[in-house]
Amino acid sequence: MSGRTQPLHSVSSLLAEVDHVLQRGLAPGAKVHPTGFAALDATLTGGFRSGELVLVGGAAGNGKTTLGFQFARNAVAAGGTALVFSYEHEAHTLLERLISMEALESLEGAGAVDTFGISNAADVHSVRAAFEAGSQGAPLDALLAGLTGGREAHAALTGYGDRLHLHESSGATTTLEEIARTVREVTATAGAAPLVLVDYLQKIPVPGATEDERTTAAVEGLKDLALEVGAPIVAISAADKGALASGHRMRTHDLRGTSSLAYEADVVLIVSDKVDVVSRDHLVYDLGNLQRFRDWTVVTVEKNRHGRAQVELEFAKDFEHGRFHTRGNEVKERLIDERVFTT
Repeated sequence: MSGRTQPLHSVSSLLAEVDHVLQRGLAPGAKVHPTGFAALDATLTGGFRSGELVLVGGAAGNGKTTLGFQFARNAVAAGGTALVFSYEHEAHTLLERLISMEALESLEGAGAVDTFGISNAADVHSVRAAFEAGSQGAPLDALLAGLTGGREAHAALTGYGDRLHLHESSGATTTLEEIARTVREVTATAGAAPLVLVDYLQKIPVPGATEDERTTAAVEGLKDLALEVGAPIVAISAADKGALASGHRMRTHDLRGTSSLAYEADVVLIVSDKVDVVSRDHLVYDLGNLQRFRDWTVVTVEKNRHGRAQVELEFAKDFEHGRFHTRGNEVKERLIDERVFTT
């Protein structure tokens, strides 16, 4: 798949190339795309880099899609371009999440959210209900004006709408070739490579007699494409059934497929409910922690080519508005480790 040219460089030619770039007032090297999560960006030394393949894994319901989609939203909110291949959700479903997310963002920006993060901003369910009820012929902005933060959400989406692209992908027709064609098209239109989200990796139709062969072909194809177009590609990966057992903390090797997942990826993020991975000592001696930990998600940086790895970060859930709170911290509590603790 790779369309890269001139694979062989002398050091002299690279020096001349970097000098030319600098004299044009540009920065040489990879372009960094911040994730919008300060603690994660600090760990990744700025964010995702052009040409990188990022894997996001975890059990169903832990927020992999929410996190990946928020990466895309944050990229365009910061002035960039993003392209989402969704094998799981229709574009209208993602739009409902965006409206709710932006409604809350607008209130937070105006200081209308209390110290506990509570607000009356339109949540995903109220946005969906408004769409289903209709507006008796009124335009969309009028419909959204009836929701708290809806008018501001419409303005935000209008502002970056041309830079966020949603592809309703099919496990039958959205092949690696179709993904590559679409990424090149968006890159040509935008004048720069977008942040790409693929939800999810194992849904890409590729040839292969076994799932391991298909997963290997998919992950290698995405890595080649990332290098070719200079885009960071974030791919969500399903977990192997054996990794879902109680008391087991998911790791990179638990992702469905082969060792090629860990080998090809530049960054691997594992998403877990905090209550599922914290040491039981924190629950036995303080039952109040049980509910508190359920409100948080742990994002473990399992692999990171450009910075620290084996870093555990925590972010508060706000699934009602289709997002996580972007302020996060390193986890202070001891987490379970299957090498020393199992149930």
